[in-house]
Amino acid sequence: MDHQLTRLSKRLSFVLRHHPDKIGIRLDHYGRVDLQTLIEKFNRHYGTPISEKIIREIMKDSDKQRYAIEGNTIRALYGHSVPVEPLTPPTEPPEKLYHGTTHVAAEFIVDEGLKKMDRDFVHLSANTKMAVQVGKRRDPHPVIFEVAARKAADSGILFYPTQSGIWLVDAMPANFLKIIAQ
Repeated sequence: MDHQLTRLSKRLSFVLRHHPDKIGIRLDHYGRVDLQTLIEKFNRHYGTPISEKIIREIMKDSDKQRYAIEGNTIRALYGHSVPVEPLTPPTEPPEKLYHGTTHVAAEFIVDEGLKKMDRDFVHLSANTKMAVQVGKRRDPHPVIFEVAARKAADSGILFYPTQSGIWLVDAMPANFLKIIAQ
């Protein structure tokens, strides 16, 4: 994705995941907003031309599926710090999932498990490649945890899948985690 599209994608994520109020929009309880309203208010606030065509180009060129256009609405698929409800019902996860993080955070996770911190959910990756990519955002050599997802589900933890291969949970106790790379 070129520099301009990357910049627009980051602004779009910021608005749809964290601060819809910044441009004067309100998300429904699933994180959706009318697409044309978003475009109008985004352009007015940022003074940057964005359109449905540009948003669809961002979605096509991105290695991660961050947004969904559903009818006349758009939403971020995951990563919210504003309260939203998952659109999918809880689903049985695969045997293993993964989580990439920094060495500093890993020290706490080993004892306390994964917590959602300032987000609505803990994010788990479907494979180690995704976990490494996520972890590298904040640490060039991330720590990768393997999550005993099926065992956690059997104990009552609910798992919500997303279209992008990210699984959402409220929290993950340390007894279901094992470091597989550091």
